[in-house]
Amino acid sequence: MLLLARRLVQILIVALATSCAHAPPPAALETESAPASPAPEFNTVGRADAAVVIIEFTDLQCPYCEQFATYTFPRIKQAYIDTGKVRYASHDLPLAIHAYALPAAIAARCAGEQGRYWEYRHAVFAAQRRLGAEPWEELARGLSLDIDRFDACRRDGRQLRGIQADAQLAASFGLAATPSFVIGRMVKGELVGESFSGVKPYETFAAKIDALLSR
Repeated sequence: MLLLARRLVQILIVALATSCAHAPPPAALETESAPASPAPEFNTVGRADAAVVIIEFTDLQCPYCEQFATYTFPRIKQAYIDTGKVRYASHDLPLAIHAYALPAAIAARCAGEQGRYWEYRHAVFAAQRRLGAEPWEELARGLSLDIDRFDACRRDGRQLRGIQADAQLAASFGLAATPSFVIGRMVKGELVGESFSGVKPYETFAAKIDALLSR
């Protein structure tokens, strides 16, 4: 029993060391019933009828999310998303420990309204060390976005409500850290699979995807 307890502690330490730990949500995210709405298409890539579905929950200020987005996601995209085997959706879970995660998420979603979600998300991760300067418009100009439309979107609250819905979705899967993932197959309109948190190597994702594809 003592060895088992020690092993469980070791597993917990590893999980915490590869993810941004949960903290109570920012006041702006506290809601008993965020308006339910379909996930926007701008944060989803891959064939609609792909055999495997992956949902990611990310915090744009989390260094582990940046690590995953920079090194692991491109390999998953090339091997499985671009080949039609996986449909991948990125959802927002900004944590209270990161002061700029929420405005970064809103800005990325507003860029998504102009068809540049993934490019803006990449730009935010690349600028992660200077998010304190709130470079939202600067990054938008770098992508040639309509700045008036972008700023209006950031103010009008629609994307905040979308983030609230994402947080509730994460809670429904029992997820409270970033990055977190749900990977599985659609069964009668519901995603059936497993969930986990923390940065994992590409090989871990590949093994899980291949196992699902072989069924």
